[in-house]
Amino acid sequence: MNVSWYSAQAGASTQQKRMDIIANNLANLNTTGFKSRQGTFGELMYSNINAPEGTETNLQHGLGARMVKADAVFEQGVLMPTDGKFDFAINGDGFFALRDPLTQEVSYTRSGHFHLSEQPNGSIVLVSDSGKWVLDTQGNPNIMQDWNAPYEVGVYVFEQKNGMQNIGKSEFMPVEKNGIPTVSQKENLLLQGYLENSNVNFEQEIVHMIESQRAYQMNIQMIKTTDDVTATINSLR
Repeated sequence: MNVSWYSAQAGASTQQKRMDIIANNLANLNTTGFKSRQGTFGELMYSNINAPEGTETNLQHGLGARMVKADAVFEQGVLMPTDGKFDFAINGDGFFALRDPLTQEVSYTRSGHFHLSEQPNGSIVLVSDSGKWVLDTQGNPNIMQDWNAPYEVGVYVFEQKNGMQNIGKSEFMPVEKNGIPTVSQKENLLLQGYLENSNVNFEQEIVHMIESQRAYQMNIQMIKTTDDVTATINSLR
């Protein structure tokens, strides 16, 4: 009886985590450069029924499921014209590189909504909405002498994007398996006067939400049924 309760509890908890991901995706439906996340599930341990552990048998019961990870989906969103002088979008693979002026850490984003900012030392730098310096193709900040000076924006690519750490504000930090970022050599990648919309698919997220709600309800019903059966057995003693 305990197995059914724990299996249902694990299932309900997993569906709650999935709902959290779906809710976050929908909340960022209109966030520039946002990349939706998708949960990956895995089965929990199986045990033999009426047989010693390790024995080959077709009689097994599982202990539910769990969420293994929630990776970002890096499919490109729709590119929308804005005519903004400091708005950029990448038409294809790649990221903008941002350097935190306080920690010097470099993060990467698809959100190209930039603007000029005067720094404490009087220099003028191209920055992101979070105040981080936008790096050029040499990996340096765009430091200009005046408000009309020329500038360039670098587009950086990775060997693989799977597993990049989401640090919020549509920014990502690479991990070891992503490799060393390099400047993209492809032409016509950078579009000025455009922004990339979120890649969240509204209809698909609603379908996923309905699936999770129904799965959650079934698991809660299993918990209630298990509790009722346990109460009945205890009343017979």
